[in-house]
Amino acid sequence: MKKSVFFFLALFCCLNANAWWSPGHMVTAMIAYKHLNKNAKAQVDQLTKILQRDYPYSNHFTALSTWPDDLKAEGERSYNSWHYTNIPYNPKGVALPPKQNVDVIWAIDQAKSVLRSKSTNDVDKARQLAFLIHFVGDLHQPLHSTTYYDNDLPAGNAGGNAFPVSSYGKWRNLHQVWDDGCGYLSEYNDIDPYGKQKEKVNEAELKRLEDLAKKICKAHPEKSLVGVDVLDQDFWALESHKLAIKYGYKGVQSIDEKGWKKYIKPNDPLSEYYLEQGQAVVEKRLAMGGYRLAKVLNELFPE
Repeated sequence: MKKSVFFFLALFCCLNANAWWSPGHMVTAMIAYKHLNKNAKAQVDQLTKILQRDYPYSNHFTALSTWPDDLKAEGERSYNSWHYTNIPYNPKGVALPPKQNVDVIWAIDQAKSVLRSKSTNDVDKARQLAFLIHFVGDLHQPLHSTTYYDNDLPAGNAGGNAFPVSSYGKWRNLHQVWDDGCGYLSEYNDIDPYGKQKEKVNEAELKRLEDLAKKICKAHPEKSLVGVDVLDQDFWALESHKLAIKYGYKGVQSIDEKGWKKYIKPNDPLSEYYLEQGQAVVEKRLAMGGYRLAKVLNELFPE
């Protein structure tokens, strides 16, 4: 019975999981937008206008970044498996389910292929641009790369959705903690708030996102990031996988005077130490995702 309950929970959460809440996606897009070449910027601006004809709230490149999650909110579930990949974290060595074939790594390839095509119409290209922006952000959120398996979770824990935490109502599970940047992005959740009618991003919101992008880029200049030029999404997934284990599932809650570490466990209250370590990872991943997205688009639309 216990296994059945956890299997249902993992499946349910997987179907409803996002990666980065809207601010994380939007600031990743803003960093990328500020690093586009002239031709790439012109091309994405034109494709943004095309998508906006059907989705009026998609009025800026940064707003495109949340469109795939908006589809889910509107009941479109066909693309659910495109948002993540399940690299196993399997320390107990349990039997694993079949490998997922259609995932975020596959979806990024599809988007690039469509945007590169000379025969695809602009409506499809606009949609695939929005997918690309979003999925690059997804793959840089560590818990969207990794699922933990053990005997009580034979189907996996859905990227931490079935890892409950005690946070006084702010977050219900570990996946939500990381979607919110371990608190790094919390103050921006009024931009495109969940559960409210979708609206265009306004100038004041764009200014806040731009200021946050500048702060992140100042803390992590492009030249300071090892591997920023690697544009292989399998590599990005492995990066996130390692971070998900080290700072997510095996994140340190505290270190005592003897140097002994206490690691996070399900239902634990989240310590300030855990959140601070996570926020440092999040800030760097937002920078890396933005720079890499710009590089991908600059290659697709060279000057």
